[in-house]
Amino acid sequence: MGKPKLLLDVGGQTVLARLLAGLEAAGVGSRWVVVHPDDGEIRAEVERHGGNALVPDSPPPDMRASAAYGLTVLKKRFQDCGEVPQPDAPWLLVPADYPVISAEVVTALLKAARANPGRIFIPTYRGRSGHPTVFAWRHALEVDQIPPDTGLNWIVRQHATEVVHVPVESEGVVLDLDTPEDYERVKAIWRT
Repeated sequence: MGKPKLLLDVGGQTVLARLLAGLEAAGVGSRWVVVHPDDGEIRAEVERHGGNALVPDSPPPDMRASAAYGLTVLKKRFQDCGEVPQPDAPWLLVPADYPVISAEVVTALLKAARANPGRIFIPTYRGRSGHPTVFAWRHALEVDQIPPDTGLNWIVRQHATEVVHVPVESEGVVLDLDTPEDYERVKAIWRT
């Protein structure tokens, strides 16, 4: 797309800035982003917009590996400071290339998580599952149990009886940026 997709402009902000701002507006105080070790521009954008960059020594090959790295670092930080989250405390898994996830959607998911602790909450738009997903912290502890060549949906399948689908009226939960056509669609939706 001519430049890293997380630095593309959507409504006057980069994709990454828009996502971090939406999470902050929803009350998510701690926003951690796993950043490719050679990508100083994205790291600077994360830090400029109130996020915390986690930089592995070598680039994770996929989203599962990125999440596993991030969670491993956070678990160690929590243990080191003696502030380990309660098992049912919610945490959000948010792919960075979903630029039109609204604060309202995040707020609705976190409200559902507080009302029903320990479950997994997945937003749906017109029957399609999307992002972000809210897990309980105890699910984070299972990331290292995911079999090789298997994605994070493994955790969802292992806890299928604990999954709650939260219908939302925001198409942003199913819109990611993979192609120039996706980018044009996201820009058009943002304008409306």
